[in-house]
Amino acid sequence: MKKENYFQVEVLVGNETRKVAFAKGINREVNFANVKKLLAEMGLKGYRKAEMVQVIRAEDAIANGDIVLIDINGNEIGKDNANGYYLIIDGQHRVYAASMLNREREKHGEQIIQVPGILIELAENESIAEYISAVNITKMPWKTDDYVRGAANVKQEELLAKYKELIKSEDNPNGFPLSTLNIIYCNNPKAMNKTSLSLLCQGKDEKGRGKVKKPIIPAHNIERGNRFITLCEEKGFSAKDIAKRYLSERFSDLFNEGGEEKAFDIFSRITPNDCQAMHNDKGNLIEEKVIEQFRLIESRIA
Repeated sequence: MKKENYFQVEVLVGNETRKVAFAKGINREVNFANVKKLLAEMGLKGYRKAEMVQVIRAEDAIANGDIVLIDINGNEIGKDNANGYYLIIDGQHRVYAASMLNREREKHGEQIIQVPGILIELAENESIAEYISAVNITKMPWKTDDYVRGAANVKQEELLAKYKELIKSEDNPNGFPLSTLNIIYCNNPKAMNKTSLSLLCQGKDEKGRGKVKKPIIPAHNIERGNRFITLCEEKGFSAKDIAKRYLSERFSDLFNEGGEEKAFDIFSRITPNDCQAMHNDKGNLIEEKVIEQFRLIESRIA
């Protein structure tokens, strides 16, 4: 979230008023361009009471101990204070717009608005992460990193946690595209896509129709993928280089041809001159140069 001291916002549900809270790492990243549009509309027409945000009582949200609550400024909310907050499930952009509007109202001595809210009910065995993913997918189109983060929040699975850590996003501009992660950890550029990640966000474990179903989480090897990334870094390749598919595709080809140890053996023989030769004069990794240099490396072994 944007680092700023936001004006506190209260949500009114029935006759009960509470401050707003968010689920750390689960609520979607705030799009401030969208917030500004809502703020402009509110500034002209006020806050429409029919535009309610969806909430759940904060103490209920943290009952299972798997959610960390933060306030509108990113400060963690302790368990003892949770009963003074509503967790925003849907409507966080509207809440941030209301915060900005209230700051202006306070400056001019005008009455502070309360945001109308409605308590949501989770389906049987549905988690808060699943509900948040479901309502967000139907609204503003998700980017790939949104799907990855949503799936990782719903499914506590090692591969998804690794993807969440490394996926390219606004917060991690030096991260990896989904297809590159698929090659590195699953040896298949199409191992997971937005469709499969969307199913995971909904809490599903299998895909397919009828009796022909298979696990959504593909076969993978975290240790091998981590070892590949570490070796590339040791050989002088930058995160930007590794994020491109050229190195991981070459490793995949070698792996498919002769197995894991052959692939690692050839990569271990990369010299600083080899690394430099794979780049152009501007320092960009070039696919044709990568392919050619690996031919030379293999010829030195023969």
